[in-house]
This record gives sequence, structure tokens and C-alpha cells, in this order.
Amino acid sequence: MSLISPCVGLCKLDAATGFCLGCARSGDEIAEWRGQTDAWRAGVWGDLPERFAKLGVACRRLPWETSDIRMFVLQSLQGRRGTWVGGIVGAVGEFAAAPGQSIDAELNGETVIASTPGARLRFHIDDDVRALTFETKETPPERSRIVLAVKRERGGPDVAHAFTGLGPDVDSIAPEDRDAQVFDLGLGRKEARFCVRVGPGQTKDVLLSATGSVFPANLPRIAPALLADSPARVIETALGRIEILTPIPQPGGQSQPGPHTHLLHDHIASGRAMPAGMDLPRAYLPGAIFYPAA
Repeated sequence: MSLISPCVGLCKLDAATGFCLGCARSGDEIAEWRGQTDAWRAGVWGDLPERFAKLGVACRRLPWETSDIRMFVLQSLQGRRGTWVGGIVGAVGEFAAAPGQSIDAELNGETVIASTPGARLRFHIDDDVRALTFETKETPPERSRIVLAVKRERGGPDVAHAFTGLGPDVDSIAPEDRDAQVFDLGLGRKEARFCVRVGPGQTKDVLLSATGSVFPANLPRIAPALLADSPARVIETALGRIEILTPIPQPGGQSQPGPHTHLLHDHIASGRAMPAGMDLPRAYLPGAIFYPAA
């Protein structure tokens, strides 16, 4: 077990139990943490799930070092163990292999890069990234949802409040896409941005004409071109980006198994960054959620 601090940036002692509402340690344990032995810290970590249950707190930090997080992400991709989701409620990209497809994934320094037919992923995992879970101690590890959260001070993607042309996609995962133009839909959210990437042609002309318009009022203007062309969708968070290249379903259609996006303006209007019951401490921005395979 790694013996990092379980602190999640929410430091408030519960009057009834004496435990911190963020990390479930006592005030004395917090004060003594750095000076104690590994065996002592391991004992505290072992007690935390039961304490969280008493506190009724869902969010807790996993005892993983940065290297553990990188290895978990890499192995989850290589083993096709589930789906990685980035974005906000109502505007997400889902990275997973379609049935019968594989995922190529590698660790390049602090960055995990992966690709599968129809999608690409790049997560930058440094010491500002934390692995959190919202599961109880009864949840088997292989069924746990894992949230990768990023310290708010590291910052997230730039925020656009209107439909904005960003120029060439110089951050594209594949070099051959870096001359294509990327447009921010302008959701105005600090947690994530949802973009589309297009090459020369009619779709690009339509999107250029929509520059400065406001979402979702601009959907009738841009949606027909997007549905006809199915350009790449690029979802960026403080952790990195997910690029989805699969076709956009027509109205009334359904996304096929494997990589896809959702853009649902009524859900976006909820203002939620995370699904219900998975709110993060204010110290963090959401990076991505891992959902294990059924």
C-alpha cells in the first residue's frame, strides 16, 4: 500500500465523530501524519472506509501514488477494462473499444496516450492528479468507479462563452490532424470544453459563419452541417483530451457500442460538472471518470 496522505482538500472536523469530513482522520492523526511510521499510517488507511461510512461521506481518496495512477490508467486501457469519460453532465466523450476492437496504449513520461478505431485519448498525469472513489468498502475493487481529479490551482481548459474558432488544432493527438480547424461550442464551463474539428469545406464555412453565436440557440444553425459531416469531437478537461471520430447518430438514432459523444443541452443546463452523488471537493477540477466494464 502506498502511504500518501488521504487529504482531499476539505479540512473540517465533524463535531459528532471528531473525524475530518474530507479524509476521515482525527485531528491528532492529521497533526502526527508526517512524523509517524509507515506501519502506523497503514493502520489509519485501513480504518478509513469504516469511518467514511459513519460520516456518510461518499468521496474518498485512494491510497495511490502518481505512478500507481498512471499504471492503473495504462492497464485499464490495454486490458479493455471499461470506459473513460471526460466532459460535463450533458457534454461528454466516452473512450472505449468497440466489440472486437483493441486499444493501443503507451506511457510517455507523465502522459498516457491511447487509440482505438474511432477515438484517441491523452491524459497528463502528474503530482497534481488524485484518484478518488465514491464507492463503499463493500464494492468489489473491479466494480469501482474511479475519478481522476486535478488540483484546481493547475487550471483547466480555456473558457469560451460563445461559439469560437480556435484555429489549427495544434494539440491534436495525431500529427496529421494539426492543420484542421477546431471550434469551441462555447458552453462557458471551467471544468471542460466541447469542440469540433473540421477540414476545409462547407462545414467549416458554416461554423465560421456561426462565430460569436451562443449555445444552444445556435444549434439549429450548426447542427445540420455537423450531422451531415460527423466531424471529430474534442473534449478537453484539466487532465487532457478525448477525441471521438465515430459518426454522430442522426436524430432518433442511438450511439453504437464503443467510442461516442453525447451533447444534450437540457442536461447541460443543469449546470452539473459531475453525475449526481459524485460531487468533488472544491479543491479539484474533474479530469475523467472510469466506469468498469459490465
